Amino acid sequence: DLRATMKQSRQTGWETMRVTRTRARAHPRRVVLLCDVSRSMQPYATVYLHLMRAAALRHSGIRPEVFAFSTTLTRLTAALSHRSAEVALARANAKVADRYGGTRIGHCVGELLSAPQGNALRGAVVIIASDGWDSDPPEVLERALARVRRRAQTLVWLNPRAANPDFRPLAASMAVAMPYCDHFLPAHSLTELKRLFAVLADQAG
Repeated sequence: DLRATMKQSRQTGWETMRVTRTRARAHPRRVVLLCDVSRSMQPYATVYLHLMRAAALRHSGIRPEVFAFSTTLTRLTAALSHRSAEVALARANAKVADRYGGTRIGHCVGELLSAPQGNALRGAVVIIASDGWDSDPPEVLERALARVRRRAQTLVWLNPRAANPDFRPLAASMAVAMPYCDHFLPAHSLTELKRLFAVLADQAG
């Protein structure tokens, strides 16, 4: 109304207009991290959970959501946010009831897509740490990853076995996952970890 227009005009030298921002406001990028804690990943799971905690804490421009999976999906964001790495890992291990069991990657990625955590994927960087061994049929993972790619900004897959020069993605689930990955890293060394942090720094904000 006229009274409201006059009141607003006092802020613009009595011009009947509103000054708006022309520069986009920077928002922290959501990073969703999933760590395979099944039996085949037992030698690597602890390292990757530490990695995911470090990745989440390293950059202030990151809003992390961290999950572990074996046959089911477990949210670990709160547990891994503790300032002590040892306490954080102990709390995470206590929450994951099915660790070092079987593997249902496709099913668990499907769980990630369901509400409420599915909304966290929109525009996010999604990082999956797994060797790709899966008891679900490969088409289950393929359908889930196709949905993830429609929501996420970037999909990164960390596979510790990829550090072997003779590695080939021959496991059926790993083979169907490759076309959906923007980055495929072994993340087994400091050099590879730096590459991961570079990806996160590039995507943050």
